[in-house]
Amino acid sequence: MESPSASFDGAATEGMTEAHSRLLLETLVACTPVGLAVVDLEQRFVQVNEALADMNGIPRAAHLGRKVQDLLPEMWTLLRPQYQHIMDGGEAKTFELSGTTPRAAGVERHFLTSYYPMRTPSGVLLGIGIIVVEVTEQRRAHEALQASEQRYRSLVEAMAQPVWTTNGRGEVVEPAPRWLAFTGQTHEEHLGLGWLSAIHPEDRKRVVRGWVESLRTRTSYRGEFRLKFHAGGYRNVVGRAVPVFGDKGDIREWVSTAEDVTERKKAEAQVETERARLHSVLMSAPASIAILSGREQTFTLVNPLYQRLAKGMDLTGKQLRPHVSPDDVYSGLVSRAFTTGEAQTQKEVSLATDVQATGTGTFRRFDIVYQPLRDVHGQVDSVLSFAIDVTERVEAREKLEQWAASLKNQQQWLEAVLDRTPVALLLMEPHSGRTLFANQAARQMAGGEFPEGLRAERYAGTYLFTDEQGRPLSNEEIPGVRAARGEPVHGAPVVWHTPTGRYSLLIEAAPLPAQHGHPATVLLAHQDVSELRATQAQLQHAVSLRDEFLTVASHELKTPLTPLQLKLQSLLRDAQTASSLEGLQERVVRTAESVTGQIRKMTTLINDLLEVTQLTGPSAPLQLEPVDLASVVRDVVERFKPQAAKAGCEMVIQAPDGVVGRWDRHRLEQVTSSLLSNALKYGAGKPVTLTVERVRGMARLSVKDEGIGIAPASLQAIFEKFTRAVSTRHYGGLGLGLFITRQIVEAHHGTLRAESQPGQGATFIVELPVSAP
Repeated sequence: MESPSASFDGAATEGMTEAHSRLLLETLVACTPVGLAVVDLEQRFVQVNEALADMNGIPRAAHLGRKVQDLLPEMWTLLRPQYQHIMDGGEAKTFELSGTTPRAAGVERHFLTSYYPMRTPSGVLLGIGIIVVEVTEQRRAHEALQASEQRYRSLVEAMAQPVWTTNGRGEVVEPAPRWLAFTGQTHEEHLGLGWLSAIHPEDRKRVVRGWVESLRTRTSYRGEFRLKFHAGGYRNVVGRAVPVFGDKGDIREWVSTAEDVTERKKAEAQVETERARLHSVLMSAPASIAILSGREQTFTLVNPLYQRLAKGMDLTGKQLRPHVSPDDVYSGLVSRAFTTGEAQTQKEVSLATDVQATGTGTFRRFDIVYQPLRDVHGQVDSVLSFAIDVTERVEAREKLEQWAASLKNQQQWLEAVLDRTPVALLLMEPHSGRTLFANQAARQMAGGEFPEGLRAERYAGTYLFTDEQGRPLSNEEIPGVRAARGEPVHGAPVVWHTPTGRYSLLIEAAPLPAQHGHPATVLLAHQDVSELRATQAQLQHAVSLRDEFLTVASHELKTPLTPLQLKLQSLLRDAQTASSLEGLQERVVRTAESVTGQIRKMTTLINDLLEVTQLTGPSAPLQLEPVDLASVVRDVVERFKPQAAKAGCEMVIQAPDGVVGRWDRHRLEQVTSSLLSNALKYGAGKPVTLTVERVRGMARLSVKDEGIGIAPASLQAIFEKFTRAVSTRHYGGLGLGLFITRQIVEAHHGTLRAESQPGQGATFIVELPVSAP
């Protein structure tokens, strides 16, 4: 099979780049008239060229990702066994099928189809390769040719009644109905030599010369010419004339026939065109192709790339088998394909070749298919050797495997990082909500592992979620369910109740698209704000106490100012209206005493505020010295006698000498004064007992009253800043005394506590280390 278009100019491709070669390969696959496709294991199109898309009458893009049975339902019953053959481990198979496609609905078409498995080097089936050649016209031409031959045989068998006859001189003298029906001539027009006028003018002289020569030599005539057709135009016919001799050896008549070979010539021309086109494709294909015929394996076709593999040798017409050893792998596979009729394959064979035609050979990898070719009787008469250079694919696969290993290491590293992240993280499947990954923080928060396979609709029945007010959330309100359904979740507050505790959380959710072979997921971040919520509550409480303190402080500071102003106004009036100096002097003395008391009260309030500022700032050093605690108590009691008398309280002292430690005397006087002042305020009218003793190596001071007492819930709170256990309307003060007292005691490494029941008085107990703090 030779074709001028199949010539190969090595010099023209000497500088061809690898990218150019790849482009030529892609262009060849895209433009080849042979249909090519690849389907995966579910019979979905992965690749398809334009030729096959055109055969099916469906755009190429519409094939990709769709199943064969969906695109070609009318032919699926014929195609399914072939796919199943490959899926069951069968090798490549070629067969002819007939059916209809969307390109021409209802019109039966014929295809020559090959199916072959696409496997990994380890033999794992990846998909199915398909090669399709439409042979509808060839089949029709073949059928037309058979019909034409049948008509010819019938005509020969009916020669008892001639198609038309002429006399010995070649003149028509009797009617020829078949000639008249074919050409449309009238009886008069075809008589004599008029029948020659039905032949095409360009062929007539040639026919006449041949006819005259047959008349002269008295031999049969055979010629091909164009004959007028009754429906218009001309038809190609093969004319035959056989002389009929008389008894004396003279020609009595000529019996002639005209066989219409128009369709056969068209079919032959089409076949020749397809043969030339296929030859051109094979010669210019970006693959090493050779056809070896017969058992001696004679090369009948060798394309340029195959010739390069043969180091430039022209192998056409040469026999392979006599020149190789019996154990030659290549010859052995060709022989096996020839004898078994089944395709043989080799994967990633390493061969030395000069692909770039530079004169220096390099090793390349090839996938080789040995495809048996059959004659018209179905017998294998030759083998097609088809080798594709897969070097780049192998290198790309190896590089991809390296990348995959690297990505796997990176994934493991990332999962380890995520697992150790202190923020609780979850990865869950979209729509279903199934947990795919939970890091260590999330598992610890949940009290163990997350239930596997738990879907979003069952969250509310498994987990307990509430809002910040304690109301249980419905399944649709749970942030994880919302995220699984594709809703945006940003800073959603929720309280999660688990076996390990109660967690106030802010939920963030973001979808992660599918990539690197991993499906799409939803990332949930659970930010634990439990401590933040507690701090907020404390701050709110502190703000509330501050506001209450400002109100009380304002009231307490105004309380001494109001009587002070009234006393001064009264003194001013007395001074303006006094009749004698002695009376005015007496009123001035009483007013001054009252004013002094109010100023002293105001000074105490201000000193308490300053004391709080000092105690909450950098601690001032204690002035330590040997101090007898009983002495401190007696001095304080002595100063409080006027106040005790005014409150109607008897002060009972039980303080033996000898309880001595290294303490700050001034600070201990503050402690005793504060406790005694509280006892007189809340226990007015009843005795107050002060006790000093040594207990378990500690100095203990107890101040007990028999007043209103303290509720158990307030026994700890009363020692905080601005905290009061009673209403400010009935008892004054800033709520700082016990706070200051506790700070002083703790500065001495001691403790302060209260014991009380409502209505039964209260006892404040101070314990101090006897050794130096």
